[in-house]
Amino acid sequence: MSGTMGNFYVGVSGMQSHQYALNTTAHNITNAGTDGYSRQQVLLSDIAYTRLGTTALGVNQAGLGTKIQDVRLVRDRFLDIAYREELGREQFYQTKYDVVREVQNYFGEQFSEDDTSSFRKYMKNLWTAAQELQKESNSIVTRSTYIANAVTFVEQANQIYSQLTTYQMNLNKEISDQVNRVNELANTIYELNYKITMVEAAGIESANDYRDMRDAALDELGGIISISYKENNTGQVDVYAEHRTLVSMDRVYKMDTAQVSESCEYLKPIWADDQDDVFSLDRVPNSDNGNDVGSLKGIIMSRGDWIPDYTDIPIAPQTPIKPVRSDYETDAQYNQALVQYEADYTQYQTDYEQFVKDREYYNTYLEPYTVSNIIAQFDQLIHGVVTKINDILCPNKEVTLENGSTIYVLDEEKAGYGMGESNMVQGTELFIRSNCPRYTEQTVTLADGTTATVKVYNEEDENNVLSLYSLGNLEVNDELIKNPSLLPLTNLQQEELQDVADQLIQVWNDEFGTLGPNSLVTNNFMGYYKEFVADFANKGKTYSGIAESQNQAVQEINNQRQTVVGVSTDEELSNLIKFQQGYNASSRYFTVVSEMVEHLISKLGG
Repeated sequence: MSGTMGNFYVGVSGMQSHQYALNTTAHNITNAGTDGYSRQQVLLSDIAYTRLGTTALGVNQAGLGTKIQDVRLVRDRFLDIAYREELGREQFYQTKYDVVREVQNYFGEQFSEDDTSSFRKYMKNLWTAAQELQKESNSIVTRSTYIANAVTFVEQANQIYSQLTTYQMNLNKEISDQVNRVNELANTIYELNYKITMVEAAGIESANDYRDMRDAALDELGGIISISYKENNTGQVDVYAEHRTLVSMDRVYKMDTAQVSESCEYLKPIWADDQDDVFSLDRVPNSDNGNDVGSLKGIIMSRGDWIPDYTDIPIAPQTPIKPVRSDYETDAQYNQALVQYEADYTQYQTDYEQFVKDREYYNTYLEPYTVSNIIAQFDQLIHGVVTKINDILCPNKEVTLENGSTIYVLDEEKAGYGMGESNMVQGTELFIRSNCPRYTEQTVTLADGTTATVKVYNEEDENNVLSLYSLGNLEVNDELIKNPSLLPLTNLQQEELQDVADQLIQVWNDEFGTLGPNSLVTNNFMGYYKEFVADFANKGKTYSGIAESQNQAVQEINNQRQTVVGVSTDEELSNLIKFQQGYNASSRYFTVVSEMVEHLISKLGG
């Protein structure tokens, strides 16, 4: 209809289109400060043209008006993907840094090396008390002071251990909360998918506000867990989390939590439908693997999946020293030493192969887990202190039995006695295991056929937690607390055992061990603790640095997103004027056509 009456529709369509554009512009201005809102852009197009004829210059056509072709969201989907990935990586490292910052408070440590640690103070107090004990070991005052400092040392160590394990348990709630939030966001995305499809099914209107809400949900979800997604031709998005479907067209695949094992109450995220683990952590999360994404994984990697102890840190076997002929008087002795060396070296090779396997397991399943690794390293230190002091006070020796087996027994020739006639007792240890005595008195038959009543040492067994001198299982011998005279620092003549007192000082200067199987530096107790604190402090700095770097990347990408999706009020005001002028022009056009038709009718009617 291109005649005179058809010109009315040209004006009407212009007014309708520009009125809709004005409404959209007003909507943009209203939501200029709304988080997650994306600028909407009106696209106008011609409705159609009527062909009137052909001239020498070309085709003669008449337009039938204008229409709203689309009201689109102005977004850069590539920036959205980059933003969510970088946000997830930032949240992963920020979570790990927050955990380290919490843990350092338990030790009284700050990231500055000049600060004095409260626990280091307890170590120094025990060392200082040993120095006083060395000066006058038969003094009840120095003995009482030494035992009192041992009590505070163990109490503080056990308190830190309790705080660490309690913190691990408290992280369960964060895991549950984040799993619930993932499910909530998945349900939100699923519901918005349905609403978007309903709105856009007729092909007339775009569900832009619903799409904004869905994008906001995807943003938050990307910070919690690694996601990918794709939009199908109906406007719905399928969402994948950790390479598993989370949201599809017909359902939400929910997550749940389950205990790590029957013996451990720590929780792990699982898929509710088949109980499979959400995270496959056979590879340590890092930027090279691209799997260091999401705060939920950050919590798991910070907490760990069990409560370790010092036995979980593998120790490299010592290489046997090959004998030198000049060290032996006869060839027979030298040859015998060579045979023993060959046997020892064969055993060393076997032990080293096992050490390599244990180290690989440690590097995969313990070292990357912040709190678990700290517990194991701290327990290694405490175990070293208490066992070495106990071995000085209650030395053991190896004896061979009639059947060829060997056991460790109290070395009565070297062990001291308590002070005073009523306290002439050997084998009174300072630090005890809560449910396992150090010795069990037995009558045994030795290799030479003689029988003897000995105090058999109850050895530590890594398969029996109660047998370990380990955190949570340690305390100071209550007999010594009640009667410091029992401390075995006296000989049969009631004289001071100066060599034993000297060893209690020397043990603090002797080489103790390395922080882990990857460290080549062997430290004494104080050096070990310093390296231990520096290690998790450096990790905290690393996590903090990466989190800050990622935060900058997130901000930069978000700024780029805002240049695309953000509402510029100046630009929208300009559009407001433009569309208002367009509306006025269409209205004026309609008025002119109306006057023209009225004039024709009045003239023809006359």
